[in-house]
Amino acid sequence: MHPLLHIMNDRLLQVNKLPAVCWALLFLCLFTSSWCMPSASAQSLFTSFPSSFRNTRNNELIESASLAPVFKKLKQNKTVKVMQIGDSHVRGNYLPRSVGSTLQSYFPRVQFTYYGINGAWARRFYDNDMVNRVANERPDLVIISFGTNEAHGATLNERTHAETMQTLTDRIVERCPGVCFLFTTPPGSFISQRTGSRTVGSGRRRTTRYTTTKVPNANTANVARSIVNFCRSHRMAVWDIFTIAGGSTSACTNWRSAGMMNTDQIHYLSHGYILQGKLLGEAIYKAYMGTATSGSQTRMMHGSTPQEQRPYRTVKGF
Repeated sequence: MHPLLHIMNDRLLQVNKLPAVCWALLFLCLFTSSWCMPSASAQSLFTSFPSSFRNTRNNELIESASLAPVFKKLKQNKTVKVMQIGDSHVRGNYLPRSVGSTLQSYFPRVQFTYYGINGAWARRFYDNDMVNRVANERPDLVIISFGTNEAHGATLNERTHAETMQTLTDRIVERCPGVCFLFTTPPGSFISQRTGSRTVGSGRRRTTRYTTTKVPNANTANVARSIVNFCRSHRMAVWDIFTIAGGSTSACTNWRSAGMMNTDQIHYLSHGYILQGKLLGEAIYKAYMGTATSGSQTRMMHGSTPQEQRPYRTVKGF
């Protein structure tokens, strides 16, 4: 026999003589490595921002441990009702539909509803008619998406803003005991700023005309910080898309540079809302996966503002 064949034969004999415990350890290593590999759905979690985005952060929830009751029902394969409420960003349909379809792709037992009002502040939704609308859905999770209109108001009083959020959540809890909350921060918008003026005409017809330019609304950062601070102090989950998308230095310009903002630079085009909705759904799923694998509790539309809102075929709306 060829010398090389002798060597190969000896090696095979040595392998066959391995103790049973060695085979068990080898099998365990192979099984563990394959089990730890992320699934196809897990690998697809990380939706990227456009390449023009700068200073982005990890797409994660803050205080996600507060969603433990929701995650528990999902792990038990029970039906979970999720409702998103908010301003024109929600009323425009694209954002909530994207959130709903993303969640349902991971959790088929999720039932998703949404309701938005153009120009709404958070305080609008603790009126009885709005609380009743939420309560009628009997949600397990309410996603609260306000802040853009608050940022376009007067100088923010964080204490008053916190009281508004507290009243809103208290009134919903009164009608929906055990409900969980997930707040979202406003994504960012622009305001008009005067850059100069000139006088035209004479006499009674003399008027002053101003030139303006669009600049990022600095108050958005204050509103976002107020929402995050409230959620941290009350152990409620929050998705800080403003910081995730670039924060004070880059969020507003990132969305505009990527061509995802409407001409009013307050609302977004459809693909901007769809991206935001997908990111939110993925952030919720990643928080769920963090608890599932570790066993611990981890932590406004294309064109003009829409005037009507029709139910979507697969995602219930109002």
